[in-house]
Amino acid sequence: MSRIIVKQLPKHITEDKLRQIFGAQGTITDLQLKYTPDGKFRQFCFVGYSTEEEAQSAIRHFDNTCIQTSRVRVESCAALGSEDKPQSWSKYAKDSKKNLDKLKEKEREAAAKAKESEKKKKKDKVDKVDQILSRHKDDPEFQEFLEAHDKSRTLWGNDLGINKNRENEEEDDEEQEESRAARDDSGVDADAGDEDGSGDEADEEEDTDKLAEKPISDLEYMKSLMATTSGEATAKKPKAKADKSNLELFTIKIHNVPYNTKRQEVLKFFKPLKPYSVRLPSKVHGFCYVGFKTEKDMAKGMLKNKSFIKGKQVFFSDFTEKNKVTKASKSGQPLAPAAVDAGNAKWKHQQDSLSKEDDISESGRIFFRNLAYTTTEEDLRKLFEQFGPVVEVNLPLDKLTRKIKGFGTVTYMMPEHALKAFNTLDGTDFHGRLLHLLPSKDIEKNPKEDLDENDASLSFKEKKALKLKKNAQKPIGWNTLFLGANAVAEILAKQFKTSKERILDTSDGGSSAAVRLALGETQVVIEMKRFLEEEGVRLDAFDEPAKKRSNTVILAKNLPAATEISEITPIFSRFGPIGRIVLPPSGVTALIEYCDPLEARQAFKKLAYSKFKNAPLYLEWAPEQVFTKTLSGEPVIPKSEPKPKEEVKPEEKPIVNDAKPDEEDSRAEDADDEPEPNTTLFLRNLNFKTVQETVEKHFRHLGSIHTVEIAKRRDPENPREFKSLGYGFIQFKKSSVAEHALKNLQLTHIDGNPVELKRSDRVLKTQDNDGAQRRLASQKKQTGTKILVRNIPFQAQYREVRDIFKAFGELRSLRIPKKATTGEDAHRGFGFVDYMSKAEAKRAFDALSASTHLYGRRLVLEWSANDDNQDVEELRKRTAAKFDGSQAATAAKRSRKSFFDVEGSVQPNQDDDEEEEQ
Repeated sequence: MSRIIVKQLPKHITEDKLRQIFGAQGTITDLQLKYTPDGKFRQFCFVGYSTEEEAQSAIRHFDNTCIQTSRVRVESCAALGSEDKPQSWSKYAKDSKKNLDKLKEKEREAAAKAKESEKKKKKDKVDKVDQILSRHKDDPEFQEFLEAHDKSRTLWGNDLGINKNRENEEEDDEEQEESRAARDDSGVDADAGDEDGSGDEADEEEDTDKLAEKPISDLEYMKSLMATTSGEATAKKPKAKADKSNLELFTIKIHNVPYNTKRQEVLKFFKPLKPYSVRLPSKVHGFCYVGFKTEKDMAKGMLKNKSFIKGKQVFFSDFTEKNKVTKASKSGQPLAPAAVDAGNAKWKHQQDSLSKEDDISESGRIFFRNLAYTTTEEDLRKLFEQFGPVVEVNLPLDKLTRKIKGFGTVTYMMPEHALKAFNTLDGTDFHGRLLHLLPSKDIEKNPKEDLDENDASLSFKEKKALKLKKNAQKPIGWNTLFLGANAVAEILAKQFKTSKERILDTSDGGSSAAVRLALGETQVVIEMKRFLEEEGVRLDAFDEPAKKRSNTVILAKNLPAATEISEITPIFSRFGPIGRIVLPPSGVTALIEYCDPLEARQAFKKLAYSKFKNAPLYLEWAPEQVFTKTLSGEPVIPKSEPKPKEEVKPEEKPIVNDAKPDEEDSRAEDADDEPEPNTTLFLRNLNFKTVQETVEKHFRHLGSIHTVEIAKRRDPENPREFKSLGYGFIQFKKSSVAEHALKNLQLTHIDGNPVELKRSDRVLKTQDNDGAQRRLASQKKQTGTKILVRNIPFQAQYREVRDIFKAFGELRSLRIPKKATTGEDAHRGFGFVDYMSKAEAKRAFDALSASTHLYGRRLVLEWSANDDNQDVEELRKRTAAKFDGSQAATAAKRSRKSFFDVEGSVQPNQDDDEEEEQ
């Protein structure tokens, strides 16, 4: 935990003072002093550090020490929602024990009051009925009316009878309860007349039409009496005073108001203007409202925007329309359409935002916020990659301050990994601040990006461009130093101060145009490599197999010849500041490094395959650590790679399972070779708990293993996990090793299960990048004076190939095998070039293996052995192995039965032994 809590601080300590004190132990990312609602300091604060080590160092250094005569306690913060969090004791904490007890006590008091009020209501109902009936007790016709409807009821017989009737009414059905409630709600105050029935003329007129004589029910009769009384009571109420709050004011809302600012200070701020009203909210701080009678006064007040109150800059906003909406909503008056739009704009924006939120389980995208401003994209990627592979991390950057904005988004390859990260990381401590996660919103896309490449309305050219645009960010291993034939011709014409036509003219009897362009391209590439090395570019990074790509360096290719830096800078700098641009003199390939990864991604998306001059831009992410120095000039330290295991001398090698030392040597030699045909075995009856590493460990002593696969399927009960099917495949490098395993390790026990072995035609794939790197290194290692040349165009003639290679030294021989088909004088697409000395051979190999194209095809060079027959046999062997492998793969795809239909147990028989002996 990199976040600490400091308790028992002095009452008058300031935030700046605390930053100065605690900043001595590390970088502070967050510091919060806690106050009560009325602004009283609670004498504790939270301090966040960049790393956990800095936080622990601060705890050891400051705990139980004195700050301004107060002995402070420094502890680590508990995680949000953790069970280990101690019980709060302060009355200001919502979850404190005191507040919880008070809340329960308030609930009990509220329940008791509700009971008392209910009893009081019932009593008032009875009293009101008594009061109403007492006014009409001397009316003989009313008595007659009651007796006619209820003979058993004598209203004024005796008090006991009345009380009993009241008790019966309280226990009566719902209809009588509703009737009694209706009588209560009316609130009758009847002055029907005097006790003897006399009154004024109006009363006498009313009495002439007695209510009792009307054909109405008891309930209607009582309601009419109560309505009369309530009307009289209403007439006696005093008139309401005029409400001054209805005055239409022009209101300014002031933001960033200093704490404890008083009304007089705001009035003094606006002098000589005199605001009509100043409202400072008591429970919320940081803003206030100032009202003016006229719009002219408000305009003058707005001139003080961005001024300072108590040394703090404040900002104004027009709150007039929103104030009208607030007043109208409180009074229940209808709103004007303009006011409705102004008031609901924010609410509509929030609703639109909520409607655009995606479910994390579907999108795999998470929005995070409350980051420390020192956080980097690498820190976030490292944090989120703990739960699964991350596709992209977006961390917006402020263009003015060049610091992060404190929020961003992360996208996972699998949505279930995003859901797991969301449930685990939300509310946790990260660089001293509490990380807050939310479902990410769907960003509105450009309609052009939603076009489908299979849309029938698009032309072939548009479909191809759309497909290339979508696949632009894939890590395609293009030739970094590629030069088009047109660019090579223009560069040569510029160097030799001639025209392109003369460069391509072959009427003088010299070499062909293809040879000239090939040799010219080689010369330009050599100069380009020399220039890039001088600029601090590591060219070996482009020759290695695909590794991790850079997220800030873009490789721009297919630029027109003689392109200058001043031409491409405005195009790429639109998306953010550029650290450096490396452009060779030929001007056909450039390296552009951005300062921020997000801006580099935006530039890549927008500019990939866009038109520059008369050609499309081919963009590719450069390999990681392509420069030998950083932008600040510091040398780049290569990432530590696992050291190769030290070779053990033959006499010191332990013999495991009767394996001979020469077998170990042979295994080390063939580790980089492709597997031979017929080296795959089917493994049956595997334990469901057996993993790939266990199988490899079990068969490792036999020889080199190409790969191991265990068949799995998704668990229906838990779709996030995969379940073994109880069988698998193993492929060895050598067929002899597979044969030995089939004969001698039949029904061998792995994890307690006897595993049955059977031949399989399945060809397994490998993901061994290290082996590819070793093979590439072995191809570049010089073995003599002979070079194997592949990918020779079929239209290229013997003379043209010879002219290219003899430019680097004297040739001993050049042999290009021809096709065996009768009547054709065509070669087979490869050849052998032998030089007189190793130095000449090495010079030719280094120059032509980089990027030399003949008739549009790149020449591929490898070092070869000295015997031509061995070379041809080796090529035939490799071609046959690849052909057999592809045939086996095709057969496996056509017939799943060939390796899934397993017969009974296979035991080594006598026929197999005899064939082995023969």
